[in-house]
Amino acid sequence: MEIFDRYQSASSINQQIAVKKAELAAIDKKEEQKSTFEKTDTVNIGDKNYDENDYQRVLEKFKRVDSQTRAHEQQHASLGDTKGAISYNYQTGPDGKLYVTGGHVRLDTSLPQDEDAALAKLEKLSKSAGAPSELSSADASIARAANLNKMLILSRQEEQGVNDANNKQQ
Repeated sequence: MEIFDRYQSASSINQQIAVKKAELAAIDKKEEQKSTFEKTDTVNIGDKNYDENDYQRVLEKFKRVDSQTRAHEQQHASLGDTKGAISYNYQTGPDGKLYVTGGHVRLDTSLPQDEDAALAKLEKLSKSAGAPSELSSADASIARAANLNKMLILSRQEEQGVNDANNKQQ
């Protein structure tokens, strides 16, 4: 009876992990669609009310967003296992140059069967997703899901330790 309970418990945990993976995939898809539709300030140079201060303000905003976005995505990529290169969204600035206005990196969320290896990978995933100071909703969701999965595995290991101790006493 106890062996059956263990398999049922492991099956339940694996099912919960599969649900979390599906949720992460849905979040990734939403973030990708959202970043496609992001808008930023532009200056209409043909406008008669064109002002050099407006031009400089918008240009500086493009440069700042470009720099922040690149740093943000590179932090994710440097701390985690990725599934490909960083993908950036570009927009033409008022000076005619392309600037990064959004981006994403696909983190490897697959988990090995070995629980200790899975815990190590979840810790790395949590650090990678939560690294930048300004988290997107996808970043926060991935970090939260990784932490929840770590807690599930640790509780399962703790439960197994208690069952093993009980079996030795009998």
